[in-house]
Amino acid sequence: MLSLAKRVEISKFFFWLALTLVVMNYTAGVLVYRSYTRKLSNAKALCKIRFEDGSILGEVSIEGFEGLKIRPVDYQIYFYDRRGNVLKMVSNSMFGRSEADFVTSAWSNFQEEDWHARGYSNVSIEWLWLKVNLFLPLEVKIE
Repeated sequence: MLSLAKRVEISKFFFWLALTLVVMNYTAGVLVYRSYTRKLSNAKALCKIRFEDGSILGEVSIEGFEGLKIRPVDYQIYFYDRRGNVLKMVSNSMFGRSEADFVTSAWSNFQEEDWHARGYSNVSIEWLWLKVNLFLPLEVKIE
């Protein structure tokens, strides 16, 4: 049988060991999370649009995910007027590619100052043991 002093000493040892492991786990989690959010904040989704012969030509690209395994899922682009009415919606799957093109017909009598465009892209991201599905707003540029 161990003496009382020996049992107290062993208890103290396991207490400090457990406390050290908890602090190290918390610190590692904070560092991993900060690195993960920094990598995610560098990501962006772009959509370039141009008009040719009554058609809308567009190119969607997802970029900026250095070090992360990314799989773009799909995109949606909404063309709407000043009152918020949707004039046209374009959506398609990206099948894991970082770039996609689309062609659609333009509405008649359109004037550039009368409509706006907004879009979203859904992506699946993996890094270490972390996996997240999120949507990125598309930055729409008209050429």
